[in-house]
Amino acid sequence: MGEDRSWGDDAEMARQRAAAARARAAAAAAAAEQHDRLAQHSEPAMLRRLAARHRATAARHLAAAEMQEAYARRLAAWSHSTQEARPLFMSSVVAACGVDAGALVLLDPNMQRLAVASSDERAERAQDLGWVLGQGAKREAARSGEPVAAAGSDLLARWPAYGCGIHDLGLRAVAAVPLTAAGTRLGVLVVYDHESLPRPANLQRIGAALTEDILLGPDGDPWLYGETDLHDEVHQATGITAQREGCGITDALALIKARSYTDGTTTSDIAHRIIHHGLHLTNEPE
Repeated sequence: MGEDRSWGDDAEMARQRAAAARARAAAAAAAAEQHDRLAQHSEPAMLRRLAARHRATAARHLAAAEMQEAYARRLAAWSHSTQEARPLFMSSVVAACGVDAGALVLLDPNMQRLAVASSDERAERAQDLGWVLGQGAKREAARSGEPVAAAGSDLLARWPAYGCGIHDLGLRAVAAVPLTAAGTRLGVLVVYDHESLPRPANLQRIGAALTEDILLGPDGDPWLYGETDLHDEVHQATGITAQREGCGITDALALIKARSYTDGTTTSDIAHRIIHHGLHLTNEPE
């Protein structure tokens, strides 16, 4: 019963949030129409700019509503199925972008990875690969504050090691948009596809909806229904490794990254093995 209440509560919350977002979209659309009418009589340039801004806001609210509604539908369908894995909110984000996989990466003020929400295991491995190698669209978007995208041979030429790793996961295209609010860069939305890139305007609209409505809006949820991973085990394992090896935190984290790359897995998996299975990252046996 506890699990039923949990999915039911989240589905109802998603429906309520969707309804609120649709109401905000309607208000913004009405404001846009009002400014268009006023522009026929005075200050046309300024009023049309305001109308365009309201239309963009309405589109953002609608994108948020559609993602919340899709999540509620997925939860309801899952509750009547035999699937073991509960649907993730990021799967609705990925569907809205029209791609195969994706991840939300939150960053600290130093642009270091703070928390991650992934659509599936493949997305988790893809974004972790970029973090381990220090390459990729996510890293460049975080640093530049601009959208970044690459596909096919361009992906391999731009980031050779990262591009090969992405290809090994069956992905051929990657795009990332920075997530900002009030001039502050909060993170990056990075998406992956087996074939083609999403439309840039749509990806930016989804990124804006994710930031300003879903994470930080009046009924925002920065933890995405409990799906955001703070990587506590990675931090704990880094401390354990530093103590075992007699090295600094930076070097200990580098050892964890190197082992994850060598094993073809994630830093979270290596951290779990260090904490729960006594894995040593030197020549000592596991």
